[in-house]
Amino acid sequence: MPLSRRLYRLQTRLALTGPEAMALLVLAGALALGLGVRQLQGRAAPPAAHLAAADATWAALDAAARTPTPDVAPAAGSDGAPASEAGLAPADSVAIPTAGFADPPRARRGAVGGPVRMNLNTADAALLQRLPRIGPALASRIIAYRQEVGPFRRVEDVVNVRGIGPKTLEDIRPWLYVE
Repeated sequence: MPLSRRLYRLQTRLALTGPEAMALLVLAGALALGLGVRQLQGRAAPPAAHLAAADATWAALDAAARTPTPDVAPAAGSDGAPASEAGLAPADSVAIPTAGFADPPRARRGAVGGPVRMNLNTADAALLQRLPRIGPALASRIIAYRQEVGPFRRVEDVVNVRGIGPKTLEDIRPWLYVE
């Protein structure tokens, strides 16, 4: 018996309309396709030894990038030849790609750590730059405002500095106090 006839009998037994039968057929096809893809993905997994070798390679590159070696002789390859002849690059010449990676959050860029609580009237430019959304330009404007107008009486007065609005104030308020 042809498949179309079997499907028609199933449709009449379940009392399905044409669109309901089509929807059921599409769902069954999607389920079958998903199971097939899952089976193929399970078979295409690389062997565990390959993953361990890749992890070891990345760990060695990471260690080499962190270790300064300007006065150390190049490592030798497995056959005793210098690293450059063995096809390996010395640790100090490993290129680390940076293109395509996201920039670090604004609060940490150029700073040793994250924001810290600070007195708005005594903080220097480097300390002010540790605040979220505050870069070198805004830090210098805050310092210039303090020199021209005098010390801030309240933390909220920082909105008088050009470039600092209510949104920036809300982001930096937890880190500021005035004495």
